[in-house]
Amino acid sequence: MTDPLKRVLVSHAKNTFKSQNFLNANWQLYGYKFEPDFEQACRESDQFIELLERSGAQVDVLPAEYCAGMDSLYVHDPIVTLPSGFGLCRMGKELRAGEPLAIGKWLQANQLEIKGAISDPGKLEGGDIVWLKPTLAAVGIGYRSNESGIQQLGAMCNSNSLEIIPVFLPHWNGPSDVLHLMSLISPLASDVLLVYSRIMPVVTRQRLLDEGFTLIEVPEQEYNTMGCNVLSLGNGKCLIEKQNTLTAATLEKNGFVAITYDGSNISHPGEGGPTCLTRPILRG
Repeated sequence: MTDPLKRVLVSHAKNTFKSQNFLNANWQLYGYKFEPDFEQACRESDQFIELLERSGAQVDVLPAEYCAGMDSLYVHDPIVTLPSGFGLCRMGKELRAGEPLAIGKWLQANQLEIKGAISDPGKLEGGDIVWLKPTLAAVGIGYRSNESGIQQLGAMCNSNSLEIIPVFLPHWNGPSDVLHLMSLISPLASDVLLVYSRIMPVVTRQRLLDEGFTLIEVPEQEYNTMGCNVLSLGNGKCLIEKQNTLTAATLEKNGFVAITYDGSNISHPGEGGPTCLTRPILRG
């Protein structure tokens, strides 16, 4: 998750938000904190894509025909990148139920191999999966992902050497809120993680330290503005929403280059930071 980003899938606001009238009718239904401005959201998507391209990544924009609702903007969650190929998730949020199949059709249209799909009673969302090492993954268990989903993920990976660390997530603000494991862990380098330890299980934090990871704490003032949601671009560079100035300064102090983007209408309303807005297809 921290090698140089070579190819990435992004969903544009124009394809998911559709129009201001659509937003007016649906933003509360989807649990957004406030109604996004459609035109500004489209400009922010353009700028976000441009930043990714400038970093050296090939950016694939998900066509409107493969978008299954407002939350399709957060393209990270419906699928998971496996050691070989991709897996289709099964969403914990009911309004997102159609997204895995829709993006699965995009994967097939682009000759990207699907290894399997999470089935009932399993639930699994991409934001709950953190690949710490090639053979070690941490997966959150909460309102969006469950133990059956983790077991099925392990089977899809088809590797006897893979270890999955289950991380039991807190209730936090309840089932309507978006608390994924990546809300409190963001990989920055092969041995460095940005974390919010206050709600991390002690056993998980200790395991990360035992595995040799350096933990950088997100400033308390910026946890609620998704300061802990940072996308590694590789080579010490990372992408962070511009409001999180203290976190950006903390990253710079620790030797990383923090590149900021404006997520006023594509990140903050639906609480989806740069990792949520991207599904890495290829790193290396």
